[in-house]
Amino acid sequence: MVERTGGADEAAEVEDTLDRPLPEGVRRRVVALVADAFGSLTMAELPPQLRQYARFTPNRRAKFAGNAMAAALESHPLFRQRVGERLRETEAELSGALESGSPPAAADPVDVAAFAYVLRPAGWAKLVAAAGEEAQRVRAERAGEEAG
Repeated sequence: MVERTGGADEAAEVEDTLDRPLPEGVRRRVVALVADAFGSLTMAELPPQLRQYARFTPNRRAKFAGNAMAAALESHPLFRQRVGERLRETEAELSGALESGSPPAAADPVDVAAFAYVLRPAGWAKLVAAAGEEAQRVRAERAGEEAG
């Protein structure tokens, strides 16, 4: 008999995966969150491919290291956890609500999806997908208003 020690969090992360790329607005928000959190990490806490951006301002970091930061979130779980810890400190209300399984109804869906992507609470992939659908709906409404 094999006993798993990871518990529900590990199982939830294994089960939750995205079946498509992050919606563009969510991706931009994730990159901005990482760029802001970046400054609170030490050089040793950064993945090697990101260390060259350590002295950049958050805006420059987002502009020049966006793809590298997004890739590091996927390939370096410890880096993602550190960014998540920073979010829990700076955005305790939204982070706590997501981790308890009840995102605030009034919260921006893009923020909810970006935080869920970084924090990876149970059901995070559904939150990201819902934000993508909401963004598409808003774009379609705007296109309809412009055409009408």
